[in-house]
Amino acid sequence: MTVTTPEDRFGHLFTLIGDPVVEIELRDDAPIVRTVNPAFETVFGYDRDRIRGESLNDFIVPEDRVEEATRFDRRTAANKPNTELVTRMTAQGPREFLYRGIPYDRDGGQYAFAIYTDLSDQRRYERHIQVVHRLLRHDLRTDLQVIMGTATQVADRATDEETVALAETIVDRAERLASVGEEARTVERILLDEHDPEPMDVAELCRRVAATLAHSYPDTTVQVSTPDTQSVVAVPQLRAALGALLDNAATHGGDSVDLSVRPRGDRVAVEVIDDGAGIPENVRAPVFEDSDITKLQHGRGIGLWLVRWVTEICGGRLEYDRHDGLTVVRLWLRSARTDDPSPAADTDSASASPLDNP
Repeated sequence: MTVTTPEDRFGHLFTLIGDPVVEIELRDDAPIVRTVNPAFETVFGYDRDRIRGESLNDFIVPEDRVEEATRFDRRTAANKPNTELVTRMTAQGPREFLYRGIPYDRDGGQYAFAIYTDLSDQRRYERHIQVVHRLLRHDLRTDLQVIMGTATQVADRATDEETVALAETIVDRAERLASVGEEARTVERILLDEHDPEPMDVAELCRRVAATLAHSYPDTTVQVSTPDTQSVVAVPQLRAALGALLDNAATHGGDSVDLSVRPRGDRVAVEVIDDGAGIPENVRAPVFEDSDITKLQHGRGIGLWLVRWVTEICGGRLEYDRHDGLTVVRLWLRSARTDDPSPAADTDSASASPLDNP
């Protein structure tokens, strides 16, 4: 029988992992290469035999990043790990990586593994999206203001009812587009404001959000069912997400909205129920079913995307259900009383009626 040692298993991991990995030894504060994996050879363009015994910094660190690399080496010498976004020279030129330095002691010497995860394409895509989004948002807002102002003047000066109606239609549609632009800006601001999930009383939060909804929609009946307290793992943006969900239910639903918080073992279900016609398939499918995003239309979908993204940041999961004339949107959140990171509900909980008592 073949016995596989831990060293053998780590050797397989080192060889087969898709990220470039290099093992270095600190000598006189210089990161001397001991070995590299095949991914390192491919990405950086240096054979293992060519770079072994040489300073890693001399081969992959750009001239303007030497001080940064030296700082990492000092931390490694102090047996401290490193995690940072860095630029390194590769066979294709400079690329952006998530660098992770993992130090360890061996035989009285100081060693470390350096792992490089290539983020160049992702980072470039994110920057392109940000630039396009901000330019379009600015141009959209500016042009819509001109359109609304001009259409309003046409409506005021027109002498026949048909022209007035056409101008008012232009104003109405322009205002709707402007509202979508503002919602997109709100989503961007909320998602860029990063927070780590931490314990939060979701029962109290739901009561406050429901009170705000009742004030904004006096003709809508708002019913709230929560424990006195219920701690979950969440981020502050959860309040904005719940507000968007309740606003959607009141705007597009029927005459009543129910909000409940129900513990289910190590998870907590936050449910918003309305008696409206349901969320249209072209709005619902991309958010809840990961269908083609080209089906998405403006309006209710933006708020739902915010709810999904915030739920995922919390480590939770979003569900949609439609039965007995009711629309149910359910957020599964992690209870703060457990260390279980899984956001998925158990089979019995997931299939339970949203109106069953916990």
